[in-house]
Amino acid sequence: MSKILLVDDDLDLAELVKTKLSVEGHEVHVINSGEGAFEMAKQVKPDMVILDVMLPGVTGYQVCRRIRKDPELYRIGVLILTALGEEPEVMHGLEQGADDYLAKPFKLDTLVDKLTALKALQESITRVNAISKLPGTESIKREINHRLARGTAIATCYVDMVGFKPYCAAHGQDGQKRALQFMSRTLTQLTRNMGVYESFVAHLGGEHFVVLLNIEDYERFCSSLVQTFDRSVKELYTAQEASQGYVLATDKRGREARYPLMALSVGVAHTQFRHYKSAKKMFEVLAQTRQMAVPEGKSVVFVDRRRADR
Repeated sequence: MSKILLVDDDLDLAELVKTKLSVEGHEVHVINSGEGAFEMAKQVKPDMVILDVMLPGVTGYQVCRRIRKDPELYRIGVLILTALGEEPEVMHGLEQGADDYLAKPFKLDTLVDKLTALKALQESITRVNAISKLPGTESIKREINHRLARGTAIATCYVDMVGFKPYCAAHGQDGQKRALQFMSRTLTQLTRNMGVYESFVAHLGGEHFVVLLNIEDYERFCSSLVQTFDRSVKELYTAQEASQGYVLATDKRGREARYPLMALSVGVAHTQFRHYKSAKKMFEVLAQTRQMAVPEGKSVVFVDRRRADR
């Protein structure tokens, strides 16, 4: 089962929770103060932390922020316990990097259900797309949330393969597989070749990819990406298609039409001018940038440079 660190100053509740979770097969470590909780997490290296936010001295919020900023611990699951359970307090806890919350008082079985769901989330994050071999939506959103909680200056690049559907219609499932593997390989190799090591590449499904970067890396990465893609994408096409610059594919009405070769639409949202509290807010801005990044014959990048709190 899981290794769990419980941080709660209520001695009786902590003993009840430890007994219940031990019976469920978990290895449970307990500390009854925020003081020393982070150090104990460093020692124990738990899979999950159950963290009361109302602790004397060092609060649960402070402990959570320290966990998210630590390179060894920032990926562990964090469940916060809140006495109020009201939306402002819950949102504040999630913005500090918590994965989920549970309002006090609670039933022990409800706590077990929450931990099971958190474990399932962690497992889903480790899954990769069968074709691209990249992690998916939940994984990238959690990574963004963690970096925002750690105060890292980041840029998120939403990469669309425009013309992907007509290409698949013309080249079938084998073509679809080749295109997705080509895109995955292009993104991952580019981050390595450019020395952009603190990056995170994800595949949201279909023609949609996301690359998370440190803010100082995004401009040169995007510039190199569109140049590399436009130069290399012709290898996916037949010699005739590459020469003529289009593919023939059947539209929804059953009519044959010409479609340009694939190009990239890259929308970028970053933290230079905006203070993002969550990945959800960042994705809302990315949806707007994608509408502005319309390729016309070649790949294009649009960067959101507006100033506002999100």
